[in-house]
Amino acid sequence: MAARHQARKGKELNRPEQSGRTGMDTSVILLFVTFGVMGGFIAGFLGVGGGVLFVPCLYHGFIWMGIEDTGLAMHLAVGTSLAIIVITSLSSALGHAIHGALTGGQVLSMAILAVPAALAGAAIASVVGGDFLKSFFGAFLLFVAYRFIKPLPKSDLDPDRIIPIPQLMMVGGISGLLSSLLGIGGGIITVSLLHLTLRVPIHRAVANSSGLIVFSSIAGMIGNVIAGWGVEGLPVYSYGYVNLVVWSIMAFIAAIFAQVGAWSASKTHPDSLKKPFAIILLLVGLKMLYPF
Repeated sequence: MAARHQARKGKELNRPEQSGRTGMDTSVILLFVTFGVMGGFIAGFLGVGGGVLFVPCLYHGFIWMGIEDTGLAMHLAVGTSLAIIVITSLSSALGHAIHGALTGGQVLSMAILAVPAALAGAAIASVVGGDFLKSFFGAFLLFVAYRFIKPLPKSDLDPDRIIPIPQLMMVGGISGLLSSLLGIGGGIITVSLLHLTLRVPIHRAVANSSGLIVFSSIAGMIGNVIAGWGVEGLPVYSYGYVNLVVWSIMAFIAAIFAQVGAWSASKTHPDSLKKPFAIILLLVGLKMLYPF
């Protein structure tokens, strides 16, 4: 893999060596702030990490900052997205717990496989290359858009029924792998599997998904720090593929609006936002696959 983006340099933080812009102007900062607000709200409202918005935003933001290697920009987008999701998922899970929708036992059961799967996903992502991830992520967004548009079957099951632990572990493993591989929280996968296959009512699926994302995003972030440690061409204040400057701009804004989203989810049905969100996903997915 092109000598892991080039050669590694010990354990120092590296400064970008590309030509072009290497800093952030007002438009880039506004982009990060705007998507922090949108991603945070959606994280709380739909039980996702917000990565489906964070990753494309971060990818283009790093390009505008002067990262000319698109593969490296994608790796930075994935790693930094996961670091942001750690904060948004904690905020979202707290909000759902306050409203009594989160089931701790189900979350911990899913986390058993989610954590090692997330670490494996980070390792796989570092091998396959950023350009492949960009195309795969674009195709994944189109699939997610379809799932949001297609109505989910109604479920009248008891939200407190006991679900076998092996089934919950399998959901956690699939979600953890994809979350780390794509830089998303995995909530879209988790919510879909819980609701469609295990027949968990949608509000409970959204809440428990937020709790699982805390575990999978931490593991995925650590994996991306390790995978990118010492890679040349990283922006200043980068620890592996996690950039702390961008993280500091987006994370806590997103966390605040994740609380707003969790409160809104307790008052309304998530379907009210699914179709417009699907349109956003469709446009972003097409943008990632076919730049225009």
